[in-house]
Amino acid sequence: ARGAVRPRAFTVPLSSPPMSWNYTVTAHRPSAVSHAVTAAFTGPDDLNLIVAKSTRLEVHAVDGSGEGLRPLLDVPLYGRVATLEVWRPHGAGHPDLIFLSTERYRFALLAYDAESGEIVTKAAGDVSDKTGRPCDCGQIAALDPQHRLLGLHMYDGLFKIIPALAGGTLRSEAFNVRMEELYLLDLCFLAGTPRPTLATLHEDSKHQRYLKTHEVSVRDKALSDGPWPQVAVEASASQLIALPFGGVLVLSEHSVACHSGGAVRAHQVSASGAPTLFRAHGRVDPDGTRWLLSDAAGTLYVLAIGLTDRAEVTSLTLERLGQTVAASAICYLDNGVVYLGSSCADAVLLSLSTEAHEDGSYFSELARWENLGPIVDFAVLDPEGQGQGQVVTCSGTRRDGSIRVVRSGVAFDERASLPLPGVKAMWSLHASGCGGGGGGSGGGVAPARLVLSFVSETRLLAMARDEEEGDHLAEVEEGGGFDTESATVFAASLAGGAAIVQATSRCLLLLDAASLAQLGVWSPPDGAAITLAAAHGTTLLLATAGRTVALLRCDPAAGEPIALLAT
Repeated sequence: ARGAVRPRAFTVPLSSPPMSWNYTVTAHRPSAVSHAVTAAFTGPDDLNLIVAKSTRLEVHAVDGSGEGLRPLLDVPLYGRVATLEVWRPHGAGHPDLIFLSTERYRFALLAYDAESGEIVTKAAGDVSDKTGRPCDCGQIAALDPQHRLLGLHMYDGLFKIIPALAGGTLRSEAFNVRMEELYLLDLCFLAGTPRPTLATLHEDSKHQRYLKTHEVSVRDKALSDGPWPQVAVEASASQLIALPFGGVLVLSEHSVACHSGGAVRAHQVSASGAPTLFRAHGRVDPDGTRWLLSDAAGTLYVLAIGLTDRAEVTSLTLERLGQTVAASAICYLDNGVVYLGSSCADAVLLSLSTEAHEDGSYFSELARWENLGPIVDFAVLDPEGQGQGQVVTCSGTRRDGSIRVVRSGVAFDERASLPLPGVKAMWSLHASGCGGGGGGSGGGVAPARLVLSFVSETRLLAMARDEEEGDHLAEVEEGGGFDTESATVFAASLAGGAAIVQATSRCLLLLDAASLAQLGVWSPPDGAAITLAAAHGTTLLLATAGRTVALLRCDPAAGEPIALLAT
């Protein structure tokens, strides 16, 4: 974010010796997912997945089918993300904003600048207080559904309010209101209320937990009693979920209850009575009638809420979908595709189905992103004795625990593969208009190609794409003037990718990169076989079996495309 860039490395002076310095740099980026939300961030008609990983913010674009993610931005932040919410003050037809706060009590309101392709900061500030005890449950952010204000619970007995103007712009003034509840577990704003109404889940000194509501008065800068009376809830209640049609869900170890004033509907989680500790939830339908829940053991559930025409809750149905990673964030994308981010396991992309698979689950895994955290122990080893240490980590928790080996090096992402035994040599021909380097893909007429030489033939490959197979390697059927009946000694791109040269044992060919038409041919005068070749710019150096070295210039724009300069 502009104005919130985290330095990649820093130096720390040491006390002894006086002139020594310790250089510290991040060897592996954060991979544990703490928060994730979906929003129309890059455009009003776009669907984006925003993922927070400690000190980094990732923005992905969801494909039109909803079955894939395409990374767009990976932004470093100066601070660890504590809360992440979507701020949608302008409604449909406008891009969404992202509100986040850090563990050091800084907040920022971020937007996407389509012209520069960067994230910009719309508002930022410090919401810390000089006095106050930080709450044990961590920071909690709550946004009013009608975008009249947003609040932060950071200190016991205090609730920080940041008012908003009619257009959704945050005011520069933030203030605290006193709360009677000292041990607050969770809070959220209720939907469909004339005044901002806050629902809180708190515990008293006798370890009894209650659900209570408060009305927020921005003018008086105070809280007043809300429309619901205080009610006792299950002693293990841990989370509140605000429902779009009004009311709130209370998640407990043994039940899921829906409260809407005086009416209460509850559903038992497990028939055996075993406790279930819910960790994450995500909304499936915009009307809030279906929710995905995940517990600490990695079990995924779907909760269906039955409603009447007057938005009155008639039933709660909880179904088990299967076992997967223990999620810390759940985001439903589209077409039955769900993203599960985890702070203690790998992040996965799942495709939900209506019929059970062989293992009894109702989903299949589409993609997985590795996560090293949490690292509970590690050791540095040098098994090859070459001074290049490898880090062996004990990563994950419970059933998601694993041992992983981390080493420094260059990582490769496989795009396509094709089994071709017997390859003797290989060259890359970059696309026309590409500024050199093998294998790159340019924006010119000629595509990037691979030249594979065998004992008695040559094959020409190129990247192809179709709807069924996606990206894959395919053989170029129309070789043009390219000699595929002989083994290739050397091949290279010339003139910025506009032309290519192919050297076989019999001759040197100059071809147009787009059409593969022959522009020129040169053969050794004594008929000796070409054994070696090298190119620099438009100059080629050839060696033959007749103990002759020839220097040639290959210029497709010249009157003589291949000219012998010296031998």
